[in-house]
Amino acid sequence: MLPQLVWRRPEAVRHELGDPLLARELLLYVWDKAAENLASPERVAPRGLQLTWHRVAGRATALLQLPAAQATGEAHLAAIVYEQPEADPASYERVPDDLDEEADDLLPDEPDEQLPRYFLLEATLGRSPDETGTPTMLGELRGEHHRHHAPGPPAGRTDTAGRFLQALAGLLGPPPEEVPVMRIVRG
Repeated sequence: MLPQLVWRRPEAVRHELGDPLLARELLLYVWDKAAENLASPERVAPRGLQLTWHRVAGRATALLQLPAAQATGEAHLAAIVYEQPEADPASYERVPDDLDEEADDLLPDEPDEQLPRYFLLEATLGRSPDETGTPTMLGELRGEHHRHHAPGPPAGRTDTAGRFLQALAGLLGPPPEEVPVMRIVRG
């Protein structure tokens, strides 16, 4: 649900996630809304749900620490990466009180370069390359597409979040304004 909300109202969600009280309220709302159709034993308490902001390869990035993953495919961490500088706060839209079906029409079929990117550090099967921590995969959601980029850093370690952000920096490369321009000089 959170990626859909981020893509529907990118600047409004960015604004709310930038305020600690609003961020907590929004994340708990989305967590509860996502679980409302689950039976009680299947619901997971939001213990460990945290948000911190970072600069990753020159881009504003909201890092979400999620409750412990219980199964393959569940995420340990999520990162919302904003390619664009923050908009004027006067242009923020209100986040909807409910996530209605009609709003799904606003989601892109193809990735939009203006929309934030949503990355996951997902639990996987197998063994961690260095035998400490649990194996992960660096994934990305874009519109209706779910892509696995590469194996991620092992989860369950004190440096997992930092290594996840480093892996994102390598994947993202330099920000668009820092990409060197090649000039051909004839001698």
